[in-house]
Amino acid sequence: MSGPIYDFCVVGAGPSGLTVSYQLLKAGYSVLLIERDDRIGGLAKSYNYDGHVFDTGPKRFHTDDPVVLDFIQEITQGDIAKIGRSTKVYFLGKYFEWPLQSQDLLTMPVGIALRCLMDLIKDRKITDAVSFHQYINSRYGETLYAAFFRPYTHKFLRWDVEDIHSDWATTGINRTVIDDRIKSNTLFDLLKGLLLPQKIHTEFLYPNQGGFGGFYERLLEKCLSFGQFRLMLGDSIAGLEKKDRGFSAITKTIKSVEFNDLIWTGNLNDLSLLIQSDRTMHYLNTIFYNIVCRKEGIGTKKAQWIYVSRGDSLISRITCMGEFAGYTCPDGYYNVMCELTDSQTKPIYFKNASKYTGEILNELIEMKFLRNKNCVEGVHLNPVVDTYPIYHRRYISDFSLALAAVKKFSPRIHLLGRSGAFWYNNSDHSIRFAIEMAQKLIGKQEKEFDFRHYFGGLAGRAGHPQGE
Repeated sequence: MSGPIYDFCVVGAGPSGLTVSYQLLKAGYSVLLIERDDRIGGLAKSYNYDGHVFDTGPKRFHTDDPVVLDFIQEITQGDIAKIGRSTKVYFLGKYFEWPLQSQDLLTMPVGIALRCLMDLIKDRKITDAVSFHQYINSRYGETLYAAFFRPYTHKFLRWDVEDIHSDWATTGINRTVIDDRIKSNTLFDLLKGLLLPQKIHTEFLYPNQGGFGGFYERLLEKCLSFGQFRLMLGDSIAGLEKKDRGFSAITKTIKSVEFNDLIWTGNLNDLSLLIQSDRTMHYLNTIFYNIVCRKEGIGTKKAQWIYVSRGDSLISRITCMGEFAGYTCPDGYYNVMCELTDSQTKPIYFKNASKYTGEILNELIEMKFLRNKNCVEGVHLNPVVDTYPIYHRRYISDFSLALAAVKKFSPRIHLLGRSGAFWYNNSDHSIRFAIEMAQKLIGKQEKEFDFRHYFGGLAGRAGHPQGE
């Protein structure tokens, strides 16, 4: 086998893979980065259709972590904008601000409001620590669980909600309110939030060019400035063999490569196949319907993103690109992205996504978000695999067994990112996680980064895997 032996091979050129590559390159190591897609960015990728820019779902930086902020500054050199926050939820046929505002209480159905108040005085102890249902009921009450959380979660995860782990709530729902002055961990906290005199202003960071993916295009440019960096796009590892020190691999395009350490940010099931393990994890796929629309076709209910609670709708979330940055929409346009999730094991929509375009548009009209179809000039489909991990009730033991199989094969394989470490996170977390892993791998720190505690969730509970 000819060619260089790389210090590190990184699988997946998303936020985690690009960040860890850059940190290792700066430390003087050689890095091979392999990406299965024909472009970098992963779930942070942006698309440009003749000046109409779409991200892969709602994306922005929001963090007070000095490590992450310093990294963002290093990559952008300050060329990044501060933007506000606007989020809505479509619930029971109406739009509500999130966090809730005092005026929303007056527009909620009387029966729902009264039952929510009754939930406050009920004893709602948790007897099953891993139950998503009990976790939500203990904090928000059975009324909101039945009316909002259950139908939305079932639609989004394509899984029996009674079989969903409480970690799905602690890693997602509890992070939806990010201003320190608002807490939303209980129904009582939500009702207290109704008394706020005005909407809280929260600032995000968003690139001044290229959409959110423009940040990672800049990061790639910095990686490419290092002579010891190699990028392989549209490829993946098809075979992996242990060597005395490191690995040799063959890719799907029949390229042979050698490296000392493997950093895996991709689907864990693909890694299991390579190491001949039968351990299986569950992920979601998502179809993003990128809708180019003239501005006059949009109703009055606008926000950066809107959650759609209806359990029988296709759409789980709407993203309005112009609310992030005006340059994403040419003059006279207001471009919209709709998300439709799908199961990997029992797919319904993914293989024939265009078939559902009409239904997506009809739902937007029914919600009075879109006035009519005449203003829609095009719909670009963006099907993406491995978008979210699914936390069913047995996922901890499944991940522990998968992790054990990886470490048994070789301790020189390191799991990173949303897919590889199987822990739901955002770009801010991915950056911090990758920086910490690089520090560990180059010997600047001994202790492994407790990313589950850092990201949020039930870290520290007995039996909870810590991983890499």
